[in-house]
Amino acid sequence: MNSILNYAKKEATPPKKLQQRKQRIVKMACDLVSEFIKKHPQVVGFELGGSYAKGTWLPEKADIDIFVKFNKKTSEKDFRNLGTEIGFQSLKKYKPYTRHAEHPFVEAIVDGTKVNIVPCYDVNKGEWQSATDRSIYHTKFMSQNLSDSMKEDVRILKKFFLHLGVYGAEIAKEGFSGYVSEVLISYFGSFEKTIKKISELKKGQVIGKTMKKFDSPIVLIDPIDNNRNLGTAIS
Repeated sequence: MNSILNYAKKEATPPKKLQQRKQRIVKMACDLVSEFIKKHPQVVGFELGGSYAKGTWLPEKADIDIFVKFNKKTSEKDFRNLGTEIGFQSLKKYKPYTRHAEHPFVEAIVDGTKVNIVPCYDVNKGEWQSATDRSIYHTKFMSQNLSDSMKEDVRILKKFFLHLGVYGAEIAKEGFSGYVSEVLISYFGSFEKTIKKISELKKGQVIGKTMKKFDSPIVLIDPIDNNRNLGTAIS
């Protein structure tokens, strides 16, 4: 088993040259965003998020997510319009385009890497005004609660799900997202323990702490929002 896990670890760990290239892209993108948000008083700053910021990214799945934080009093209209405007201004050299979730965000391919400029509100935990507001807290939680060895196991777990064809929370796939993979390792501690626990799960069993009742085969509580069931997207 150890030899298999060591091989999986090697396959899931980004090589140094790729890490260095991503670092250059991140610095360039953050410098561009920093330049353009100065023109907008509604913006209070930005933060790097997603798997790259948490240190759990895979070599073949390495989007760069930059969250632009808006004052919580910003209107939804300004939030939408300025969010995309900042994205287009920052990435204009790279043929940016709009993507849509609950709110639109801007994406571009920079040196082979997807860079996403995503608006969110600068709110206290639990006072969510948009779906993306949790993302910064997700990054903080994982940065504080995942050890280096746990981050390695997150990568192995993601590779495992990818190999099985169940990696991703898209509606068509109904699988395990990157964040779900991180949450499972944070709850269970390692790849091997996570696989064992998943194999023993009973329908409706709750992973995490919540007072709320959920109706889904797997109930996986978001550690930064105990009213949110991450298992809803898993079939």
